[in-house]
Amino acid sequence: MNDVAVCDRLSSLKSGEAAAIVSIAASQASAKRLADMGFVRGALVEMIRTGKPCLVRIGSTCVGLGADHQRSIGVQRT
Repeated sequence: MNDVAVCDRLSSLKSGEAAAIVSIAASQASAKRLADMGFVRGALVEMIRTGKPCLVRIGSTCVGLGADHQRSIGVQRT
């Protein structure tokens, strides 16, 4: 068996939960856009408000993400 961490999707977080990003499964253009906003492996995120769009804190910035982006980001709860 490999050592890849089992992860959840960003969309599975509840309000107030925090997690570290472990993967992004998106097209190259979407992955670049997310990376430009700080969504990179190892970054910590906090779910502020669930929904479509959700509101996520990453660093000192709050970002709204639609359902597709929420499902494309793999996280490990902290």
